[in-house]
Amino acid sequence: MTPFRALAVGLATLAAATACSASTSRPARTPARPAVRPVAARTATPPTTNLVPMRRWRGPVEELFVHPLVLQPRLAFTGDQLGIGFQQYFVTALEFRRLLDQLWQHGWTLVDVHRAAAGTVRVPAGRRPLVLSEDDVNYYRYFAGRGLTRRLVLAGGRVLAQLPGGRLTDQDVVPLVEEAVARHPKFAADGARGVLALTGYEGLFGEHHLEDAAARRRVRALGQWLGQHGWTIASHTWGHVDLSSSTPTELADDTARWKALAEPLLGRTDVLVYPFGARPDDAGVRQLVRAGFRIQLDIDVVARRRRLDGAIVMSRRHVDGYSFEVPAQQAAFYDVARVRDPARP
Repeated sequence: MTPFRALAVGLATLAAATACSASTSRPARTPARPAVRPVAARTATPPTTNLVPMRRWRGPVEELFVHPLVLQPRLAFTGDQLGIGFQQYFVTALEFRRLLDQLWQHGWTLVDVHRAAAGTVRVPAGRRPLVLSEDDVNYYRYFAGRGLTRRLVLAGGRVLAQLPGGRLTDQDVVPLVEEAVARHPKFAADGARGVLALTGYEGLFGEHHLEDAAARRRVRALGQWLGQHGWTIASHTWGHVDLSSSTPTELADDTARWKALAEPLLGRTDVLVYPFGARPDDAGVRQLVRAGFRIQLDIDVVARRRRLDGAIVMSRRHVDGYSFEVPAQQAAFYDVARVRDPARP
């Protein structure tokens, strides 16, 4: 079994485990709250083009992706099936902060996925382009009690994450990237940030009750803010389906459900991230292109950009417990020993 198929099977197992986790009873005591750093005000970062000379990049463009961040490893990294899944496929907030620092130190700069697809990437002289993405930005119900945040919120003119107890934290992918760019303006080219891939079967951005008008307004406001600040919204399919085994009817049904839910709130997107990295057959790729998804992202350990039946298919590397086990493959991006959380088993 290839590492990527193992990743697919493992994530499928993790998803399946959530079905029973919702019905199991939780301890009566309230888990200790994660430490929350003060939310400091930030000023807008001017586009890199206004600060330093830019140069055209003509080589391959690397891509990395993570899942939502673990704030309390002792609650997430347990010995049960779900805990093992968290260990294998998730990183902690500490690891992500360290990852961003390492990417900056190793000379990487965030670029827009559309520029990467079009081959029009440009970066500050001496730096290399990187597309960063986050999958499953849905804050699923199975996160409850496992030391993760519960949803994204727009507060005080910026995006933060809300903890189960209601407090806000900046220990999440979006605010941490924004903070890194504020510190290092050359870390983002042309205002780019990253790609946020969402499913739909439990709502969007942690809003699980989109029949509620207030929840819909919150999602719409979030989407507008993210788009204005260089973030790209992507479909991760409605049901987190394995596209390599989906029939044309199943693919059409899932796509219709995604569009019906997401487009009225977030607008259209032309980016689709394959769940599990599992690419559909050529007919499926063409079907997704006809649905408007001209940029499609899979998983590999090399940077690839291929034209396939009207689509640009690009590959991303996963950053997680599995990738930490092969530090040599990560050396161009980060030093695993310097990123790894000491609380990780």
